[in-house]
Amino acid sequence: MRIEELDQLFKKTKLPFRYSLEDAEKILRDKYNAIEIDKEIVGSLKKDPLVEYDNIIKCYRVDDSKILSALFNDNERSMHAEFRQINANEPISNSEVTESELLWRDIQEGKFLQIVLESADREYISSFTLQGLSEKILHELILIKGIPPEEGYIGNPAYEFFLDFLHKNDFI
Repeated sequence: MRIEELDQLFKKTKLPFRYSLEDAEKILRDKYNAIEIDKEIVGSLKKDPLVEYDNIIKCYRVDDSKILSALFNDNERSMHAEFRQINANEPISNSEVTESELLWRDIQEGKFLQIVLESADREYISSFTLQGLSEKILHELILIKGIPPEEGYIGNPAYEFFLDFLHKNDFI
């Protein structure tokens, strides 16, 4: 499909270019039963060069087993099973494990996902971090983050990528 056609499809859907933080929170809570968690839980992100820790505005955890089951594809489930096997073969004693290591084991095994939202302007998502594997929720986060409306024009590679993404993932 040509980019002009994707642009027209996008405009017909009335999807926003991006969602407000308030809308993002509603989607994450209503659709994924996400619960807000303290920013300190993801404190290790202070060391991540791709994260603006001071811009982190909301952190969520998705741990509802029914929702997680629907979020994971077969490949992701297989990877979780591999990690469960690896972790079962490498038991750790409580004296030598940090809370962060225990969290990562649970994330690797698919017991929950963590979503970290950054906002430079405190109104829209400027970036996000997904801790855990879920292509479905990753796609949802890309949609929610969107693109600033002033960048939504044909000829802008970021907009054209966004339109292509929306089309390939059946949002338009």
